[in-house]
Amino acid sequence: MPASHTDFAKSNSTLPPVFDPLAPYVPSASKPWNARRVAHLYRRLGLGATHTQIQQGLQMSPSALVDQLLDNAASLAPPTPTNWANWNANQYGNDLPLVISHQRELKRRWLLDMLNEGVRSKMAFFWHDHFVVQLSGHMCNAWLWDYYNLLHKHALGNFKNFALDIGKSPGMLHYLNGNLNVAGQPNENYARELMELFTMGESNGYTQADIVGMARALTGWTSDDDDCDPSWFNASKHDNGQKTIFGQTSNYSFEAAHDLIFTVRSEQVSHYIPEKIYKWYVYQHADSVVVDGLANTFKSANWELLPMLKRLFKSEHFFEEQFICAKIKSPLEAFASLLKMVGATYPAQITDHWLNEVNYYAYILHQELFEPPNVAGWKEHRNWINESTLSLRWKYAAAIVNSIGQNYDIHSNLRAMALDLTNGSNDPGVIVPALIDFFLGQSLQPIHLQAAIGYFKAGIPENYFLDGSWNLYWDEAPEQILNLLLYLTKLPEYQLT
Repeated sequence: MPASHTDFAKSNSTLPPVFDPLAPYVPSASKPWNARRVAHLYRRLGLGATHTQIQQGLQMSPSALVDQLLDNAASLAPPTPTNWANWNANQYGNDLPLVISHQRELKRRWLLDMLNEGVRSKMAFFWHDHFVVQLSGHMCNAWLWDYYNLLHKHALGNFKNFALDIGKSPGMLHYLNGNLNVAGQPNENYARELMELFTMGESNGYTQADIVGMARALTGWTSDDDDCDPSWFNASKHDNGQKTIFGQTSNYSFEAAHDLIFTVRSEQVSHYIPEKIYKWYVYQHADSVVVDGLANTFKSANWELLPMLKRLFKSEHFFEEQFICAKIKSPLEAFASLLKMVGATYPAQITDHWLNEVNYYAYILHQELFEPPNVAGWKEHRNWINESTLSLRWKYAAAIVNSIGQNYDIHSNLRAMALDLTNGSNDPGVIVPALIDFFLGQSLQPIHLQAAIGYFKAGIPENYFLDGSWNLYWDEAPEQILNLLLYLTKLPEYQLT
């Protein structure tokens, strides 16, 4: 388990007396900019990297690579709407199979985005776990698209604007009863979660009286899942009376109430959001010194996310050895990253069936897109693993590897990757450790390394290795790499990212 910042500073005698964990990472002999750290950055920001991406990253400085990845993600245009993005209930009629088909289409699209673009789509996934809306609560595909679009549009933008827009979205209004929040009969559900889960943190700077005042300020916005039309503001249902929030009294509107959170309770917001991002991207136990620094950046940037994210991912702290391969993969990460690492592309190699299968396997392991378990989202890290889920991870990872093995274009990818990783070596003692480093991001203990070499060599008579006649150009070589991968996915190390 990673130590706290204080413990780390005390235990590492090579550090200067005053160590700023958020100082930009400068490679050194003891902390080199190598393939392992490039892969670490790609794994945390997305679903990993191909061998080619890692080699390209090594030609850049750490800060330049972080800038490139985050700036490219932030500059992406909003998602192109699907042809059904604005369909209401009447356009679907009673065609439930079509409704479900369009939902699966969007789930595949999101998974492909995480494989191809990576950074923005994974950040949007973080926000899906933060601003939770459950599809099963409404089954309106137009609302589903609206939610998906908002998550991607604001993923690396301005958090204050994000919080304002998500509260008016039809899916959120329905999920947390905002559409029932009217003058004279305020519903407190969304107001409570807005402060507790979405902006400030549980019991952190608000009272029950603040919740009541906030609920009254948020009245008037509504949505109707009978027709699945966009949300709208009904002025006749808005409470125009005086409300007291955080000890201040005024006729607060929806917008003014949000402004109050980001002014009167700026300290709470500025710490809560960076801490949650830290736990999702770095490690489950947040470093308070790092969070304090990120909070200052976040607040001074007027709630823009990009400066704070750049400071985190460029930092010495992020690239510390203790955080590499220290988080347990979510089900989606465990399965989809296999497709990423073998260089599979859509639609040439990855099929819709494969994407459906990955989403299905993640669903069985309790991580279904658009269906977090509750408003607090998924529990992370060790909560993903128990005796039952671990055996299912092995089973489903093997199914994906076997599917990969049926595509001979991917066989070519694997051969080329192994040749590049080893400079064309024909020694399994060189090839297998290189493949392990690539697939796992770490080395194995000698007993497990020898077992891995055995899996790689299985089926090939030993004399071909002893006399040097075997090499990676043999027809069997890609199957050997896949056999090795089957073994690696059953190791504890594979479950870490």
